[in-house]
Amino acid sequence: MTQPDKPPTSGPGPFAAMVNEAKNGNIRMRMDLEEFVHMDRACQKMIDNIFQIQRIMHEVSEATHWGLGEDYRGPDGKTLISGQKVVERFKTKSKAPGDSETNYSSNSVWAVMESHRRAVLDIQAMYREARKQITDADAEAAARYKQLEQTLPQRPAPPREPFHARGLPPKHPK
Repeated sequence: MTQPDKPPTSGPGPFAAMVNEAKNGNIRMRMDLEEFVHMDRACQKMIDNIFQIQRIMHEVSEATHWGLGEDYRGPDGKTLISGQKVVERFKTKSKAPGDSETNYSSNSVWAVMESHRRAVLDIQAMYREARKQITDADAEAAARYKQLEQTLPQRPAPPREPFHARGLPPKHPK
């Protein structure tokens, strides 16, 4: 079982109807062309990150040795069933047997990421269709968009706030 090098981009996603509405020109939005460029880049970055997670989960699901006692044999020849079960659960949670681009109904990390990836693909397609409606109707906007795609700098990442759990009791000094 091998993982593809690139994620597939076909097949209906959760927002397929919205994409079709955009294709038919039934979605109206007001947006600067710069924002279309930023939105497309953000969607692509999210898709790439999700695919990276899926690739890791695929590798995890195919790992042969975990060091959790799954290969242990006692002097009497008995195996450590708990080690085998833990490994089996980790493997299935990372990517269940049968998970694929067309079957992602399990609750594995890989399948959850696939459903997220499909949602982002649809959002990206909807914005591309809306932008296409604008650039197909206006040659000046089309030329400006092409220029922006090539020259617009990446939007800086927002500053990250440190994570603080709320609602937990305070730590008591020992």
